[in-house]
Amino acid sequence: MFMVPSPLDHPGGRNSDPELLNVANVPPPEFLGVCFSWNGHRLDPFLQSHQSSFKPAEMAKLIEDEVFMAFATYSAIVILKMMLMSPMTAFFRLTRGAFANEEDVALKPVEERKKLLRTHTDVERVRRCHQNDIENIVPFVLIGLLYALTGPELSTALLHFRVFAGCRIFHTIAYITVLPQPSRGLSWVVGMLVTFSMAYRVLSKVFVL
Repeated sequence: MFMVPSPLDHPGGRNSDPELLNVANVPPPEFLGVCFSWNGHRLDPFLQSHQSSFKPAEMAKLIEDEVFMAFATYSAIVILKMMLMSPMTAFFRLTRGAFANEEDVALKPVEERKKLLRTHTDVERVRRCHQNDIENIVPFVLIGLLYALTGPELSTALLHFRVFAGCRIFHTIAYITVLPQPSRGLSWVVGMLVTFSMAYRVLSKVFVL
């Protein structure tokens, strides 16, 4: 550690030696490097690297990226669609009179409870549609985020996002309104292919073993 002698230690007393004052006021260039050291290693390169790695401007730039904004838009659309399946299930339970839990019909007469504790094809259809949404939308959001970070062309990214969102919406319509096959099956297959296409792009860009 570099030690700066104090003017008080000089035999002449305070302010007696201008040269000594200059030494005290102007530390050598290596002074800061010695101060920012630990266990014999310089810390200033470490601090500079960490300071440069934290760049809020880059995060703001990412949020303003058109591909990321498109991903956020269509992810929000399909997630909201998936969330709407829960109130739709409750609606069909109430209108079809089909409940799964005894506490749901606790206020009804005993004889009526037995009739209400049952399954209904319409309720089960909505529940299966909801389950299918979870199985497909969650992977789309996770892989889609990685896909957006690989910097694809905006037109290509929009094609992926729009096709997937359209397939999921049509899949729900086909499931709830009981459209004939292969309408529902095709919408599921095309949506799945979109997710696989984005996964292929991610792996082709950042594949590391």
